[in-house]
Amino acid sequence: MEIKHLKTLMMVASTRSISKASNQLHLSQPSVTRIIQEIESIVGVPLFSRTKNGMVLTGAGKNFYTQATRIVSTLHDVVAELKAPYESNIINIGFCPSVLIFDFIEQLRYSNYRMDYIRFHELSEKRQFLALANKYIDISIARSLNTGSKMGLEQIILNKAELFAVIPASHRLSGKKMISLDELKNDPFVALSEKSFPAYSNNIVKLCKKSGFTPNITFQANGYIAALATISAGACVGIFPRNIVNSIVPGYVYVPIHSNKDFFDISCYIRKNETRVEILDLVAKVQEQFRSR
Repeated sequence: MEIKHLKTLMMVASTRSISKASNQLHLSQPSVTRIIQEIESIVGVPLFSRTKNGMVLTGAGKNFYTQATRIVSTLHDVVAELKAPYESNIINIGFCPSVLIFDFIEQLRYSNYRMDYIRFHELSEKRQFLALANKYIDISIARSLNTGSKMGLEQIILNKAELFAVIPASHRLSGKKMISLDELKNDPFVALSEKSFPAYSNNIVKLCKKSGFTPNITFQANGYIAALATISAGACVGIFPRNIVNSIVPGYVYVPIHSNKDFFDISCYIRKNETRVEILDLVAKVQEQFRSR
């Protein structure tokens, strides 16, 4: 007799119905009926009375139900006890789809970090901070805007990614090894939406103003893939870190910007006064790997 047999009997007893039990268990009615008959055959006595009020436990059935409940409950306790040490070591990491998450993973591999305890969760930056503050995740990987400090979070800069001009492959400047940003002053720009990427557009405007012009932002994409696809289609140009996302979108090129000293900071956030050794160790290892590159 298997645990699933006991659970089936318990469900029939609680619903007093073969059909309701089969729906709850996602089994066919004949399968539920067969399981009940097999149990009754093993114990040698009827466990249910088939009445107009449904399936009602007999005296022997009530005793069997009590013992079955104890067995299933004990099994659940044992499983939970065995899983607890493993689950307590799990580190939940939130990330935006726009950050260098695969670069982050690569740095962990280089440091020989044991990664089977890590779980990744794709969330917007705002949701990450809420999840981190409420202990649903342990680490947030986001752009460096330091907006998490107001929520009791500590910012740690992991890496600085150089900003490039991203232009269509058919663009007049696509064959150049380097360009001045003011060469794009007459081109329409794609940026990222303020809702999903706070302050991104403002930072791009500031960068362009350093080169003597205000960019004509004609489209605000809701993500990097959308922005790159728009550039690939020839509709716009943009300014983004290289390989910020594992993209397979063809039709665009990255061109270094002359005299560019602007970088895109990739940060992680943890809760202030974090004491869990596994979390602090993971962050330290990633920092060390990025610095050694």
